[in-house]
Amino acid sequence: MSEDDFDYEAHERLRERVANKADSALWAYKSHYEAADWYSSFSKKISWITTATAGILTVSLIWRVLPDYALVLLAIATAALSGYKTAAKPEKKSYEHYNAGDAYHRLFIDFNDFTKLQLADESYGLENMKERFWELSDRHQNLNEEMPNIASKWYERLHEEEIRSQTQTTEETKKALTGCARLKNTEDQK
Repeated sequence: MSEDDFDYEAHERLRERVANKADSALWAYKSHYEAADWYSSFSKKISWITTATAGILTVSLIWRVLPDYALVLLAIATAALSGYKTAAKPEKKSYEHYNAGDAYHRLFIDFNDFTKLQLADESYGLENMKERFWELSDRHQNLNEEMPNIASKWYERLHEEEIRSQTQTTEETKKALTGCARLKNTEDQK
């Protein structure tokens, strides 16, 4: 294929879409990991508090160091914490978010591989590039439908500067995510 046969404008549009999808996968995997870490930590804290409360209750029952109303309050607190943990299932939520984070992370890596190995190689052909993009894009859509929803609070907990230093949503994003895929002919246009 000669340089004259290759549609550089279409390639640039595809490169922009790849950057957008890769950026989305990056933020999704980071936010799912953030949620997973929080739920894991929350579960451990509740377990420690429940254990400590039950221990104080046990010691107080044996040695009668607290008045009866305090013992009742400790028993209620222990039951409430244990019941809440059973109902909220933070370990399960943590596990689900770790799995979702792993899936989005694999997708992000696949976008990077696609960018560096295929999108950057003009000889791979624009139609093959588009086909691979749509495969990855469909996978992204399926993940969005299958994985647990991620609330905006998890995105807000991320350190934007850290994420942005990895990839930007501006021209820097394209360069960070797909810059190596910019073909010789389109570099002259920018």
